[in-house]
Amino acid sequence: MKKFTLVITALIITAVSAFGKEGIYLEFKISSTSSRMEMSGTNKSYYADGDSKNITTVEVSGMPNGPMVIATLVLKNQPGKAFSLNEKDKTYMETDITKAQENREDDEYEITVHGKESVNGYNATHVTVLNKKTQHSSEMWLSKDVKGYADYTVVKSKYLGGSKFFAALNAKDAGGFVVRMVVTTDRGGTMQMDLVKAEKKDIDDSIFSLDGYTKGSGMASPGGMERPNVQQLQNMTPEERKKYIEDMKARYGK
Repeated sequence: MKKFTLVITALIITAVSAFGKEGIYLEFKISSTSSRMEMSGTNKSYYADGDSKNITTVEVSGMPNGPMVIATLVLKNQPGKAFSLNEKDKTYMETDITKAQENREDDEYEITVHGKESVNGYNATHVTVLNKKTQHSSEMWLSKDVKGYADYTVVKSKYLGGSKFFAALNAKDAGGFVVRMVVTTDRGGTMQMDLVKAEKKDIDDSIFSLDGYTKGSGMASPGGMERPNVQQLQNMTPEERKKYIEDMKARYGK
């Protein structure tokens, strides 16, 4: 009996270690329309107990060595910092995001409701969201058909404003979760993100770990961007993008 108890205890410990902690997983499909470049890919986000990881994988026309992966990690036990991960070299760059986080705390949103539409099989409300502080606007389609959607409204990211953002939508009877988002870039192109998956799941602790990574010196890209995000890639001039591609070729030998 004692041996049996030890075996059961070991199995429980192993299961807890394997599953990590309960969190939220969001996945969006990315598509882009721009006169200067073609781009497609996915955006995957993991959230659990104050930690978050965002992984954007994009295929960019003319970019060498296949898809580009942009991974960012934010840890609860290291407030005010974001870690840009180079998954290939297992290195990271550290960025101070304290001011950016503080600036977002007083964001105010103006919501314009356009009506009801069917998007990706969801009954959705079509809105325009204006950030009154930055004057940046985007189109969104939100649906209550997303199972457990209220659980996901706590998520705050570059594109989702967290509880305050969703409260503004609820005040306009436009509650739900984002099933499509269209963002206009600085140079007139658009980026569309469509919801693929939103679920609560156990997330392995290794997702939120820097174990195996070393701090790197990095390589600056056009405009001083260490690792450009999707919108920054779209906003590059042809000359900036050409230089960035040349830098990538030099780095990876292609």
